[in-house]
Amino acid sequence: MYSAAVVGAGPAGSTAARFLSEMGHKVLLIDRKEVVGVPKQCAEGLFAACLPEFETAVGDFITGKVPYLEVVFPNRASYRVRGEVLMLDRPRFDQHLLRLAEGAGAEVALERKVEEIDPESGVLRLRGGETIRAEAIVGADGPASRVAKSIGARNRLLPAAQVEMTWPEDDAIYAIIDRDLPSEPYSCWIFPKNERGTANVGCFGTVPTLEAFISKYRIEGEIVEKNGGAIPLGVAERLQRGRAVLIGDAGGLTNPFTGGGLYPAARSARIAAEAIDRFLRGETRTIEYEPRMRRDFVASDLHLKARNALAALSNDELCRLGTAMDGLVFPGLKLTASPRLVFRGLRHPGIAKPKYAPLLKLLVRYCLAGKVW
Repeated sequence: MYSAAVVGAGPAGSTAARFLSEMGHKVLLIDRKEVVGVPKQCAEGLFAACLPEFETAVGDFITGKVPYLEVVFPNRASYRVRGEVLMLDRPRFDQHLLRLAEGAGAEVALERKVEEIDPESGVLRLRGGETIRAEAIVGADGPASRVAKSIGARNRLLPAAQVEMTWPEDDAIYAIIDRDLPSEPYSCWIFPKNERGTANVGCFGTVPTLEAFISKYRIEGEIVEKNGGAIPLGVAERLQRGRAVLIGDAGGLTNPFTGGGLYPAARSARIAAEAIDRFLRGETRTIEYEPRMRRDFVASDLHLKARNALAALSNDELCRLGTAMDGLVFPGLKLTASPRLVFRGLRHPGIAKPKYAPLLKLLVRYCLAGKVW
């Protein structure tokens, strides 16, 4: 009998397994892959302010740093926000987190596929007939989570396509908003990896959308890798049933406004570990995870409301907004910087309407949190 069985050894699962092991619990970490983190399905950027949630120092998984996020509009107007962004090597990062979990005492079982989960009894059946029993089950098995299905939850998924291509040294990551592309509000991105001389160039959408973006913006470089995946849109309708909880992508805990999932992975892993620890120590009669997770900013529906508000803007409105913001550089996500940003936003007639209030509310919440993801 294990204290906890964690299904999925990505950033969320390995972090939850490590935290629970450090709390003194017997943990089994299961993953169907032979090598975690491969193939990569990530733009690989993480704001430095978010890394401490993983409780790990910077290591050889960093492939570059840039000091700015630049938001680009269809008319090529743009503004910048200062904030150090770490570019990761996701396979190395995932493997680093797995080693930390194993070093903390978690038992690791790779190339083991979970076929059935009973969230009420804590029984898992693996391919081949092996049965595992645990006091708690942590679903960290990605957007198409089997654990999520076992508790009656299903994520709404968006496709994403990406290439890694040669790129000169740069000082920013780029989020490009363009409604002419058949994609989502933050249509496309360019994340330079300066130590490699490459960049991840991608979009919400399929390969034709990515090709249209590369062609329209005349992006040139040699493609060295192609990858893609699916990104959950919105928190799952339920995050817990019985002894099973969902964290990270498995629970739809990504930012639907930006697509970022690494910080929510670590944040939800921490909250789940704390709730399970209290349950295992007899301090609570049930695992009190979902109510706590729902109160956390990473699970706020404000992100989705802001995304929908941005999606309602036409390219003409976006261009006018871009013109109002063009050339501004904000000194980070600070309340002292936000009034200027709010003032410029209010000058845009498409924003100065009650239905676009979520965009301004989200900005203020990010400033209060001191980070974006």
